[in-house]
Amino acid sequence: MDSDETEMREAVRELAGALETMLNLIKADALPATPEAHGLMRKAMAFLDESTDRIAAPDRPGETLAVATALNRLVVSARDQIFDDAVASSPVPDHPDV
Repeated sequence: MDSDETEMREAVRELAGALETMLNLIKADALPATPEAHGLMRKAMAFLDESTDRIAAPDRPGETLAVATALNRLVVSARDQIFDDAVASSPVPDHPDV
């Protein structure tokens, strides 16, 4: 397997990871509830919208992987913020007295 193929496979994995994370959030009805989470999701969605052409037809080698990795990081950050917000607003303590 040459380096271009390896790079493309990694880019596809990164994109798939980001899309899977987004799909799992939707399935779980884990919607952003705080301004921070909303901002991260807007940033991820705007980045995806702006990057679609670069993903489909990159200008230079390595661009697809870089864009896919950045998108995956943005989506994971949004997911983590959504989960942190959900835990923080939960009425059940993390470590109940036993």
